[in-house]
Amino acid sequence: MTEQNNNSEYAKTLIDTLHKGLFPFVAVVSLIIAITSLGVGFYQMKYARLSEQKVAELETKVATLQGQLSFKDQSEFEVAVAASINKFVAQKQQTDIDQKYAQFEAAPEKVEDGKHIYGELGARFTLVEFSDMECPFCKRFHETPKQIVDASKGNVNWQWKHMPLDFHNPAAHKEALAAECIAEQKGNRGFWVFVNDIFHHSQGNGGGVADLGSIVTGVGADLDVFRECFGSGKYEDKVEADIQKAKSYGVNGTPATFVVDNQTGKSQLLGGAQPAQAIMAVMRKMMIESQQDDSANQ
Repeated sequence: MTEQNNNSEYAKTLIDTLHKGLFPFVAVVSLIIAITSLGVGFYQMKYARLSEQKVAELETKVATLQGQLSFKDQSEFEVAVAASINKFVAQKQQTDIDQKYAQFEAAPEKVEDGKHIYGELGARFTLVEFSDMECPFCKRFHETPKQIVDASKGNVNWQWKHMPLDFHNPAAHKEALAAECIAEQKGNRGFWVFVNDIFHHSQGNGGGVADLGSIVTGVGADLDVFRECFGSGKYEDKVEADIQKAKSYGVNGTPATFVVDNQTGKSQLLGGAQPAQAIMAVMRKMMIESQQDDSANQ
């Protein structure tokens, strides 16, 4: 009987102990389950509402697009597609044109007396180049004066003079006239962009360009206005005046570049596609001579 009572007491104590030990654990687990269930429910409700909103927004957008893309017939559809393509092409072409002009931003928009000058108008030195757009040596040389001007911090500019050579005509002569017509429409900077494009597209040695019209529109010029100017021959005298001036200086080949010191008025002719170092050496010599003259006159 005593042993039975002891067993009962032991069992009761064990149950009490287990109950006391497990209750907090059970309570916590129950609370977690409750919170989780509540959270899941809230999540489902929240994102159900968000999904409904998204669906509503998408339905509105689809309805709008359907309104924009609904066509009465095939012809109307084709017109809309053509308009879209033309808009894209026009935007792409304008981007290309802007990039070309950005390369020659050092060229003033307008220059007096119809001169074509790249760089600061008041620069100490001017590189006066007599050139031919069909001349392969001129093409090779074309980047050299630009590099010198760009690096000169306003101390050097570059002036273009036409000298289309007889054995490169009629292509070279036509390109000179074309460049003048572009300058009339697009200004001094447009002139330089056009000349650069001709050098890039010409076959050289009198071969000319395959499609002059595409180069004209490629610099942003109006093709009809250009054709009227080109057909008039209004710049024949200007091109011829450049040729005669070159001959008066004894120039008989291209490129021919006069390095002119605008401070002293002295100049020196460099024939052929000279490297930048040769041109820089001439300018350096002129500066030394100028300083020596100033010292002698003091």
